[in-house]
Amino acid sequence: MSDAELNIDSILSLMGGTIFHFIVGIKTMWGNVAPYITSYLVQFDPSITYHHTLHVYTAVFLGQSLFMYLGGRLERRIGPRPTSYLGAFLISGCTYASSYCKSLSGLMFFQACVGVGIGLSYSAPIICCFGHFAKNKGIVTGIITAGTGAGPFLAGLVATTYVNSENYPVDARTGLYDPMTSPVVGRVPGMFRVLGIMYGCIGLVGASLLMSPPTADEEREAPSKLLSLENGDRASLIENGERASLIDNGKGANVYDEAMMAEEEPSGSGAIKTSTSSAVKGRRHQRYGSKVKFTTTFELTTSQMVKDSLCWLVIATAICTGVSGFYVAATYKNFGQTAIADDHFITVVGCFGCLCSGLSRMLWGSIADRIGHFETLELTAYLSPAVLLAYTLTADDKLSFGICVCSLYALWGAIYCLMPAIAAFLFGDKHLGTNYGFIFFVFGVMCTVIIDGAGFTGWDFGRINYLFIGIGCVGAVLSSRIRFLTSKIKDEKVLKHHRATSSVSSMA
Repeated sequence: MSDAELNIDSILSLMGGTIFHFIVGIKTMWGNVAPYITSYLVQFDPSITYHHTLHVYTAVFLGQSLFMYLGGRLERRIGPRPTSYLGAFLISGCTYASSYCKSLSGLMFFQACVGVGIGLSYSAPIICCFGHFAKNKGIVTGIITAGTGAGPFLAGLVATTYVNSENYPVDARTGLYDPMTSPVVGRVPGMFRVLGIMYGCIGLVGASLLMSPPTADEEREAPSKLLSLENGDRASLIENGERASLIDNGKGANVYDEAMMAEEEPSGSGAIKTSTSSAVKGRRHQRYGSKVKFTTTFELTTSQMVKDSLCWLVIATAICTGVSGFYVAATYKNFGQTAIADDHFITVVGCFGCLCSGLSRMLWGSIADRIGHFETLELTAYLSPAVLLAYTLTADDKLSFGICVCSLYALWGAIYCLMPAIAAFLFGDKHLGTNYGFIFFVFGVMCTVIIDGAGFTGWDFGRINYLFIGIGCVGAVLSSRIRFLTSKIKDEKVLKHHRATSSVSSMA
């Protein structure tokens, strides 16, 4: 970081962004508190099982998915600090309000509102800090997202210490705490209140430290940039009365397009073709997506991207490789307690798993810089079902269980590190915010549907694990397909640049 960037406002904003992100990653701690909450609700409705309370977890994620895009728009309109205050209010207030819920539907509603708060405020601290550290966005992203992993780590320990400090085991027959005899059940409302107050304090401090960078204000006030055509085939940028050509030597490709192109010109009947006007407008071109290999990439709007079969291949790969992480985060304690009667041990394992999910993103980014992003995606996609199989078969061994849970969390983190950069590489940088927002939206909704569907089956968690192993294997095959289709792309320097500078490169 340069001396020019290091001033009191920038340092405070970075601290505030990291602190605030402690509360936007809390959904990953659901697996830790699920046995307590399920046992509490059973006293009001004996038919409730772990499969039913799994819907509470998916409600949080669905709320986040639906409001991520709106959160970015809101930050542009009112600024990072008010946006973060709003998110903190929803996260804290709805967590506290959950303490009064005695029905599954009521708890799902308030936890969905927690997800809305997460979605609205997730990107605000990151965008704010990017304005302060324009040349060090990769480092800033890593620092802030460390809070995303540290928050659930802290909250999980606080919740278990409050509810079950004596380390009472669950009933071996039901897998629940007896609401009539166990003191754990009666402490659940207090747990929600403690967490709600803690989230409010953390969110208030973090949001208050965010300082709007002057550059961000200037960008909001700057005149709009207009794209015009000269002589029907040359584009220019008009800004403040000055004109600069975007087309180089009449080739019909802007600077970004050229950086993405292969060294040789595409040829043959299967090659991708483009015209001067299509490159200027960025609107029309031929793209065969998953049917043939391609050697160039283009700037696509979201409406164009969704018509490209490659977009849906990327989304399907993200779903199949990432859904197992969501599932394990929600069920690891329920599954582990079938063989390990030690609540404190399983809690610590899950808390370190949350930490691994946040910190592993820097690891995967570093590996991607060395071997390539598509290859790294393929590597993690093949590792995930293998580790999930080991997790299923060795659940009675504490060491193996702990290693597998932390590894699955870490592999889950790879999706959030790699997918935004891959989207920028394949579909362009100009519309990355809306493009990745759409990808994340479909990803979130489908993961919710799959996990909820698994819950409706009524199968035991050991059996459901095999279902997600199969889904992971499909994801591995799809990742190989993407890697094959993109193997002729010559230059990953642009991809590395986007991983380090994209404002959405860490969203989760």
